Amino acid sequence: MKVSVPLEAFPELGTVANPAVLYDGNDAFVCYEASLRAGGGNVVLKFGEVIDFRITPMNVEGLKECRYAVHPWRFNEIVGGEETFKWKALNPRFWLISFNDVMIEVLFETVSLIHRDTEGGPQHRTLIGALPD
Repeated sequence: MKVSVPLEAFPELGTVANPAVLYDGNDAFVCYEASLRAGGGNVVLKFGEVIDFRITPMNVEGLKECRYAVHPWRFNEIVGGEETFKWKALNPRFWLISFNDVMIEVLFETVSLIHRDTEGGPQHRTLIGALPD
């Protein structure tokens, strides 16, 4: 098992706001604050063909007790973990994404950036505006 940075080059996570999230049982949409170094604003990711999705209350200090050595305010991909083993026929990926007060755990098949704005504002408004009809 190894914790790595995913191959995708999504904008760096901001360190203030927690994300807005929608999970419909198949796809998960996560709207997060981009860091000022990455240009700020909000970013919406779509995780497709989601097998498992969890939001766990966990602040940055609590990461020390996490079962994996994840980095705060980053996308952490777990390679070779037990979560992907029983689903290996689907070739899933497992990410842990750490924010201020929550961690998102997602086991999925695809991920893409579907929206980015530089204005910022409440993540839930950006998320609603980015959802497909």
